[in-house]
Amino acid sequence: MRADHGEGNGVRDRPVRVGLVTSVGRTLDAFFPAIVDRLEEQWGFAVSSASGTDSRLRAWSRLEGFSQRPSLRVPTALRAVRTWSRELDHDVVITNTATASALVRIAGLRAPVIYFCHGLHWGQDTAPGARPWQIVEKALLRRTAAVITINRDDQAWFARHGGPRVHRLPYGVGVPLEDYPAAGAPDDGLDLVWVGDFTPRKRPLLAVAVIRRLIEQGCAVRLRMLGDGPLHAAVVEEIARQGLDGIIRADGRDRVAPALASATALLHTAEWEGLPRVALEAAAVGRWTYGFDVKGLRDAPLVQLAPDGDVEILARLIHDDSARGAIRKVPDVRSALSVTAAADGIGSAILETLGRPQPAHQDGGPPPR
Repeated sequence: MRADHGEGNGVRDRPVRVGLVTSVGRTLDAFFPAIVDRLEEQWGFAVSSASGTDSRLRAWSRLEGFSQRPSLRVPTALRAVRTWSRELDHDVVITNTATASALVRIAGLRAPVIYFCHGLHWGQDTAPGARPWQIVEKALLRRTAAVITINRDDQAWFARHGGPRVHRLPYGVGVPLEDYPAAGAPDDGLDLVWVGDFTPRKRPLLAVAVIRRLIEQGCAVRLRMLGDGPLHAAVVEEIARQGLDGIIRADGRDRVAPALASATALLHTAEWEGLPRVALEAAAVGRWTYGFDVKGLRDAPLVQLAPDGDVEILARLIHDDSARGAIRKVPDVRSALSVTAAADGIGSAILETLGRPQPAHQDGGPPPR
């Protein structure tokens, strides 16, 4: 039988045991190593992780039946996550990514479940196709002890629908600042960079349209597009059709930090986001992001926004800021973007979910163990 974690039973002397579950291991490796280190070394938690594919995290386990998309192996996945969490006697389980988050909450674990929501799967509540996702999310709230979210729109949705306690991380999982050093912007010219998957939601063809409009406004501009996906060929064809081969490069995937450092600013055209990591990375390097006023992007630091889909206004905003030099005047927000802040927010959410007292923080220092 699972030990009672209430007051006065002596169990509090052992570390809080935290489970962390994602659909695939690459999500754990991309976002959580430094967070796990902070939770263990400064908060004194014992963190174990699991996913359907390999991860490099310590104390990691494979969960049979877990995958990026729903499959017929749901019964296997439910048994696997129940067994894993029971054997490790978790005090709390944090789940992230859509499929894993649904499976973990359906499983009915003994430990309370915190849903770390990187982004509800719609832009506007009334958007076509949003209703089925909303029905699922509402049903799963009954099995959710707390929510961690990263943008104001999702936070408001959970609050409107009577969900559990919602904790918001203003800058998501943060940025590994050592990998994104601050860099001075190029002294002249206007070199933009676009980074993302070439998918309908990311709307890469709008980036081409923005560059075309900038040229029509008499702006000498270049654009480098990093990424790939189903729309890559269509983007390359559109670049050629408009005679922009010497102005726009669609290079495929490449290292993002050097691309940001050599650019004047980031161009972002997605229909909606959770909180775009590349905009955080751009802010860490010292670059503005120019894009549309949509869910997620409006919460990123150092953004300049035009009405959604209005290519004319976005191009004019970039042109005017470039002409008056404002595009190169970038506030330093690096300290707010650290992974430490994200980890401490998660640590605080864990303790509140468990009804444990919050640590007495030193000003600017780590929480005491």
